[in-house]
Amino acid sequence: MRELKMLSVEREERILAYLMKHGKGSVQELSRTLDISEVTVRRDLGRLSSRYPIQRIYGGAVIERTIPLEPPVLQRRDLFAEEKQRIGQVAADFVQDGETIMLLGGSTTLEIVGHLKNQKNITIITDSMLIAEKAAKLQDTRCILLGGSVRPAELTMEGPLAQLCLKELRAHKMFIGARAINFAQGIMLNEVSEVTLVRDGIRMASEVILVVDHSKFGQVATAVLGPPTIVQRIVTDSAVEPEIPVRLRELGIDVTIV
Repeated sequence: MRELKMLSVEREERILAYLMKHGKGSVQELSRTLDISEVTVRRDLGRLSSRYPIQRIYGGAVIERTIPLEPPVLQRRDLFAEEKQRIGQVAADFVQDGETIMLLGGSTTLEIVGHLKNQKNITIITDSMLIAEKAAKLQDTRCILLGGSVRPAELTMEGPLAQLCLKELRAHKMFIGARAINFAQGIMLNEVSEVTLVRDGIRMASEVILVVDHSKFGQVATAVLGPPTIVQRIVTDSAVEPEIPVRLRELGIDVTIV
């Protein structure tokens, strides 16, 4: 068996991918498919079940199919559109002249671009073809589009090449969206493949700002990005439950309500 040559994060990602594809998996199946011991499979399933909607059953595990699939980015633009526009406008005000910012693809981060008309000499780093298209129309703005493979539903770049590009860059501020945020698992994304790129971006930015509408709070998604404290500021709309900003501020996170 080659398990000693496989990092634990690689094993867990492969186990999660298997469960997402098949809906369930026995310890024996996972051991045979990944060429690792059953003891290792059980240990990895234990860790995964604490972070993802995975239910342990006798002899294996199943994915809890309670998570709604997120529609493509072009469809999500119409969901809470007014709230996202307000969030985008206020988030853009945090960008100063001469700064380099990173905007990861998403329906809310996309709204930021159109409000960057007054800033001068800014650089936008993005993995989104949609954001790059809008940024290219701004004056006095340079846009860097990460390389990689195209993810059709999101029109974003992903994969090792995108990660390699990002590791060579730095930004004053990074703006990210999320599929869900709660106080148990933290900030969550829809795809496991997104996590590495976002974490790399967080490491290269001096400040990370989460932009989400109120519907994302209290929800659960597939992949855990990290605790709420991985961001320094959250911009959301006024329909958010009143106790949520209070708890976030107690964690030391600046919260802006629009």
